[in-house]
Amino acid sequence: MSGESVGNEPESVPTLSYAERVRKELKTRCAHLKTKMAHMPLPQPGDEANPFPTAIWWCGRTCVALGADGSAAHPSTCDAPGRSCYEAPPGR
Repeated sequence: MSGESVGNEPESVPTLSYAERVRKELKTRCAHLKTKMAHMPLPQPGDEANPFPTAIWWCGRTCVALGADGSAAHPSTCDAPGRSCYEAPPGR
């Protein structure tokens, strides 16, 4: 081969910084999903994410780790519409 690209190479996807990723996630996260980090300022450009998943999540409606529909309160299940108890963030 002559070293030319054959057009089947994967396109590079821009990687969001930690601060950008958090702000993007907050645009769809259920208004009732809470963690202790909600009481801290938003990360600023250049801040590093914690490499260890230490967050404890709870539902603000039920005040426990289960949402109003009985399923786990966690970003993987509460970050987008689809659950019966989902409420969009204010201003969305």
